[in-house]
Amino acid sequence: MARSFRRAIREPDTLQALAGWASDFYSAYAKIILSVVAAALLLGGGFIGYRVWDAQIREKASLALAIARGKSPGGPEAEVLLKKAADEFPGTKSGKIAGLRLAMLLRERGDHQGAEREYRKLLKAGNLVNTDLEIARRGLAGSLSLQGKCDEAVSIWRDILGAGSLITPEDIYVSMGGCLEVSGKPTEALKVYEELIQKHPGSPYITAQLRARMRALDK
Repeated sequence: MARSFRRAIREPDTLQALAGWASDFYSAYAKIILSVVAAALLLGGGFIGYRVWDAQIREKASLALAIARGKSPGGPEAEVLLKKAADEFPGTKSGKIAGLRLAMLLRERGDHQGAEREYRKLLKAGNLVNTDLEIARRGLAGSLSLQGKCDEAVSIWRDILGAGSLITPEDIYVSMGGCLEVSGKPTEALKVYEELIQKHPGSPYITAQLRARMRALDK
């Protein structure tokens, strides 16, 4: 018993052994450990800084859009402010909305080339999704058709229909048919209207005027 007690006194306990190992390990790898800790602190600080910066950008974009909305909807000042919000904050939700509103404003004003330019800019950025993406593509197709670029417009409309419209597909058929009629392609226009009736027989777009146009195209 006495021998075991004396042996326990002479031998370091587990805690002392671990402490010694940790001290030796730190001495050997102190530079590496400090580098890892510093990198972790830098990464954490950078992430927090990014979050703060991102929140500030989104807040500024929202403010810019709100100011633009406060102006006369079709006025030149609204156009300037919408363009400013769209150009300065393209990656934010508010910036995207500003871009869409600007393109629609130009189209309503009759500046179809300007509208096309803004729609293309939004689509090229590649940060539109879901309904916003479809609205931009529809707007581009409409602007193209009003410039007589029917083939490209019809191609876009067909892509939207093929992917499944998130809004309502029925007006697209009417737009396509009208564009083809103006382009001197009555047979293709008639096929589009017939497709509308086949796929959406209860559509409110199938009016008496549309049926009259179809009869005229069928002659």
